[in-house]
Amino acid sequence: MLISPFGRSVVLCFFASLVPAAPALAQEPPEAAPAPAADPAVGDYAAAEMELVAGLRLNPDGTFQYGLSVGSLDEQAQGNWQRVGTRIELTSEPKPVPPAISADGIKAAPGQPFAIRLLAPNGQDVPAIDLRIDFDTGEPLISYLAGGPWSLPLDEKRQPRSVTFSKPAYHIDSGPLPLRATDGTVAVFRLTPNDLGVVDLTGAYLEQDGEDFVLRRSEGLLAFRRIDR
Repeated sequence: MLISPFGRSVVLCFFASLVPAAPALAQEPPEAAPAPAADPAVGDYAAAEMELVAGLRLNPDGTFQYGLSVGSLDEQAQGNWQRVGTRIELTSEPKPVPPAISADGIKAAPGQPFAIRLLAPNGQDVPAIDLRIDFDTGEPLISYLAGGPWSLPLDEKRQPRSVTFSKPAYHIDSGPLPLRATDGTVAVFRLTPNDLGVVDLTGAYLEQDGEDFVLRRSEGLLAFRRIDR
């Protein structure tokens, strides 16, 4: 992956935003793992191309912070690192807790068709979530929550049995949740964010490329350039 040059001040501001965000995790911050203070990998790294910007910091005490923003996706991670041969192996600590979705009751809506709502903790509808409806017969219906009540197509006569909410980029997957569709009612579901936006980099590793690194993870590769020298 090719890296485009960008302003050092922008990168430093980005790194500054990494550390305060860490307490948002549902668990306690990681304890430092032993790492040689003199390890040449210690330092700050950045990646940028098109609309992507990412930062990585390897601390002398064996901890790391990571952040990435691309399009509508923002993610961060923290944990421990250790050198294994020519690799730097990453372990997220604490392990992030993925978002959860659960049923939150049925509300009356007299005179209205059956609808589904997915609400955030503040009571607002959650947008941009994929939706799968499984029926008593036939193929499932794949749709999308736009940020408000969702109803079945007017020509759909089958009986829904379950609904699945998902957003792979943010590791949201409710699994099938029981559903009973009755006109005049709204089935309400609730999103618990937990560590929404925090990724588990356990198993990911950095491959050295001179003074730079390539991050290898299941989602693909990302080249980081050293910026603190």
